[in-house]
Order: sequence, then C-alpha cells, then structure tokens
Amino acid sequence: MRQSTLIFNREILVGECGALVLASIAAPVVSHFTVNSAVISATAVAATLVGGGLSWLAARIYDRKKQKTFNAQAIVSDIGYFSPGAVILGLGVYDPAIYLLTQHLLMRGVRVGVAVIIGQAVAFALFLLALNAYRFLLLKVRGKEL
Repeated sequence: MRQSTLIFNREILVGECGALVLASIAAPVVSHFTVNSAVISATAVAATLVGGGLSWLAARIYDRKKQKTFNAQAIVSDIGYFSPGAVILGLGVYDPAIYLLTQHLLMRGVRVGVAVIIGQAVAFALFLLALNAYRFLLLKVRGKEL
C-alpha cells in the first residue's frame, strides 16, 4: 500500500475520532432534554459532521507541515476536491447509516452511548470504503491525488 494512501486513511480515521468524540458527547447531552430517538439521532449526525470535518482538516494540516509540504493553496485545493466527495458520501452513506442504525438500536432499548458508537463504527467502515473509491476515481479521472 502506498504511503499516501496510509496517510489519507489515517487522516480520515482522525476525522472519525473527532466525529465520535463530539457525537458521543452531544447525543447523551440532548437525551437529557428529550427521549425522542429522532432528535437524538439527528444530533449525533450533526455532531459527526462538525467533529469529523474539523478533525480531518487539523490532521491534513499537521501532515503537510510534518512533511514540509504545507501550502495553503494546496490545502484549499484538497478541500475543494475532498469536501464535495465527503459531503455527498457523508450525506448519502455515512449519515443515513448512523441515523438508521442508531435509531434502530435506541428503539430496541440499547443505551444512547452504545447505540451511537455502534452506529458510527458501521457507518465509518462504509464511508471509508466509499472515500477510498472516490480517491481512486479522482486519481484515474482527474489525476488529482488526495
């Protein structure tokens, strides 16, 4: 496996850790105000978007500085290619998987924190596969390496 692929996947993993942390905090907090599983699940989704995006960006900047290849214009270009794919795959694969699985587990009596973690783990596996396919297509079609 190429070094750039390992770095890309590590950055995605760091993003997922940020998503997991924020969702695991936000959903239980919201559950103190409502027992509505739809509201709790939607909170988990929103928290993953914020936590994941900020953590991925921090990891990308860190890696570029570590490799001494940091260039703000290149980061903006990466964001320009990564963000549309991540948003589309996030909204089309990741978030529905989190929402549906978390809600399913909550309706069956699974504790909020456990339901969120299981939902995120399954959704992340699907999201990582989809992002790597997107990265491969970008390289083959546009010659852009993320």
